[in-house]
Amino acid sequence: MECFICKKRLSGRYYVDQWDHKMCEAHMNNDAVYCYSCTCFTKKDITLPDGRILCPVCMANAVKPVDSVAFLTSTVIKTLNKVGFDDLRQEDIKLEIISADKMAQVRKSSVNLQNKGLTLSNVSQSFSLLGGKKQAFNHVIYMLTHLTKNEFAGVLAHEMLHAWQIQNGISMSPQRTEGFCNMGSYLVYITMAGSLNKLYLKQLHENPDPVYGDGFREMYRYFEELDWKRLIQCVRERKL
Repeated sequence: MECFICKKRLSGRYYVDQWDHKMCEAHMNNDAVYCYSCTCFTKKDITLPDGRILCPVCMANAVKPVDSVAFLTSTVIKTLNKVGFDDLRQEDIKLEIISADKMAQVRKSSVNLQNKGLTLSNVSQSFSLLGGKKQAFNHVIYMLTHLTKNEFAGVLAHEMLHAWQIQNGISMSPQRTEGFCNMGSYLVYITMAGSLNKLYLKQLHENPDPVYGDGFREMYRYFEELDWKRLIQCVRERKL
């Protein structure tokens, strides 16, 4: 067996990543680390301003502020529309891909690399001559820069379900709100092609966070019992 980093024959203790790559013990945290996105061993060649280190594959696949994401956004919305979130429209959503520092400024908090997305929504009302009232929603979704395309899509689906809940006047506990939004990520990861989806699904199911992790597992249990159509109906009718 050879080391994934230096290509020398392994001797003594070594590390193994989730992709079954082996690495000499001496490399860890010296000239090599785990890739922030895929957890593969990688050299410390490129460090992003926020401290993240990505492997060459994830760096090449990363979504940056200068990239066009119209097709990816359309794909996510169509995926959500198909299972019953049919009132989500691309024209109501504006996307901004920003740095971790900018994300912290928008959130009015300290930098936290777990904050990969944020949705802010505005509603306007108009009145017809017949006395009818109509609401229009505009959502701004902020996305952390340099997420892989598949993780970007998963986080975007999560944020879109925040927008959907706002549009439908749905108010649940933080645990159920975030857990339901994570079902959007789950849908994207089981639908889109990509070798990283298995890892992202594992992270969803095993997330120890009491809000995001426990919330997802609760909503996933409902989903297994109900299916998408009835789960969405229960959420709309405030039956959860």
